[in-house]
Amino acid sequence: MVLAPALVYEAARAAHVDVIDGYSTDGRIRAYGLQVLRDDRHALPPYFAAPLLRPAVLRAHPELGPVLDQLSGQLSDSAMTTLNYQVDYLHKEPRAVALAWLRRKGLWKAPRTLPPTAPVVRLGSKIFAEQYILIEMYAALIRGNTDLAVATKTGLGGTTICFEALRGGQIDLYPEYTGTGLQVLLQPSRAVLDSLGGRPGAVFSYVQAEFARRYGLAWRAPLGFNNAYCLLMRRQQARQLGIASISSLSRYLRK
Repeated sequence: MVLAPALVYEAARAAHVDVIDGYSTDGRIRAYGLQVLRDDRHALPPYFAAPLLRPAVLRAHPELGPVLDQLSGQLSDSAMTTLNYQVDYLHKEPRAVALAWLRRKGLWKAPRTLPPTAPVVRLGSKIFAEQYILIEMYAALIRGNTDLAVATKTGLGGTTICFEALRGGQIDLYPEYTGTGLQVLLQPSRAVLDSLGGRPGAVFSYVQAEFARRYGLAWRAPLGFNNAYCLLMRRQQARQLGIASISSLSRYLRK
């Protein structure tokens, strides 16, 4: 059965289907009581979020790097799912959700008072809630920890638009995903993909090195969560059937 992406989650919630594909930090996972099946076979590449930026902005403002790194390793899959849920399903503003999370983590500082001539860092994003939240987090961290002004250009569109805006100097930074960098932008050979084996560290190192070599762009350390393609089931059904991973689903289907 082929369903439009917007209908897939609804079909699972209504028990019209039992297993669907989706995204591992989608807010509908929490809203609809779904469970991500662990990819214990490394069938799908990792999609760890990390800031992608122009090295020139770091050379001009070296204080920016440590500020961006304050988010490194701080957001788990479940934490990002909850933040997305708050924006997509509780209809909270991304900025309010981002600032509340920073305060809980002890990372928020009041914005500094800047002169009109302060240098500006331009942050861009793709066109979905997760990206809006991340951009608001970065904007708040920069405003509270540096003497740099921030301009945000959210909802630019998909990967190609953001990537070309970064390469062309229209923005200085946007959040990207290692799997997108690998599969969509670099498009390596099957041999390279096989050598990486879906290992998060190997994928990040490859993407980081190749973006520097091909495009002159820099990746900072990942934020911690993996917004990957995944298989999903209703949580209650998965627990009743003892299915927690792709392997256990495969064993169940072979019975």
